[in-house]
Amino acid sequence: MRSSDLFVAERGQGPPVVFVHGQPGRGSDWEAVAARLQDDHRVVLPDRPGYGGSGTEACSMEENARLVGDLVETRLGRPAVVVAHSYGGGIALLLAARRPALVAGLVLAGSIGRGDSIGAVDRVLALPGVGEVMTAAGLVTLGRVLPHMRRLVGRAPGDIGPRLAAALPDEGFLEVAISQGHWVWRSVVAEQRYLLREIALVEDAVDRVQAPSVVITGTHDVVVAPRVAVGLAVAMPGSQLVAVARTGHFVPRDAPGVVAAAVRRVESVADGPGAHEAAEDDPDAREAEA
Repeated sequence: MRSSDLFVAERGQGPPVVFVHGQPGRGSDWEAVAARLQDDHRVVLPDRPGYGGSGTEACSMEENARLVGDLVETRLGRPAVVVAHSYGGGIALLLAARRPALVAGLVLAGSIGRGDSIGAVDRVLALPGVGEVMTAAGLVTLGRVLPHMRRLVGRAPGDIGPRLAAALPDEGFLEVAISQGHWVWRSVVAEQRYLLREIALVEDAVDRVQAPSVVITGTHDVVVAPRVAVGLAVAMPGSQLVAVARTGHFVPRDAPGVVAAAVRRVESVADGPGAHEAAEDDPDAREAEA
């Protein structure tokens, strides 16, 4: 596959920002963040292979990194800030380590990156036969019960409701997972297997990233635990860690202002001194120097 075969939404002018979505997903998952940047940035939102408008066959994390890098090189012709979520974070890390001249800065939200970001569910979903059945059935079931789950969560007492709500996907996530046909669950299963095969490569890449970076985690994230974000930030020189209170795994959806502010922060670092003075526009974000 060539980068020119990817479906890419693009708008705005200025310094380029390329968004790498998670699993499952599509470029439009980043709309709330892109809307905060498009007035003075060129925002580029590709659908990764196997999702949305970019075909029906998923590919490895290494191949995804190559495609994003080729997109930056051939379509943009200059380094870009790369923003990635969840599984997409592993792709962005490979790109930043292997083709550093293309990455002006890195923003990772709820990102994988080390072996401890892989849980028991990830391993089960990668099993032959079992993974296909569980993924297909799980996506369909979730699509049917999500509205009921949202109603129940809204009635939960105390802090339980907000915590559960932060963990639930929205209708856009399910539209990607269910309405695009059988290949979506096949893409998820294929990527789970690539994840297990390639996580050592991603972990090695973390230690070689030199681009200015911000690592964002939701304090209620039950998919990729906040400790993974701490480890990523510590491993990358000069990285900043931002923990967003009362937010789960879906940081681009629930805290788009935090992500947009992180883009401006890494741009400021890349441009020279004073980067750490960039203002965060979400009062629930807590920042720490890694």
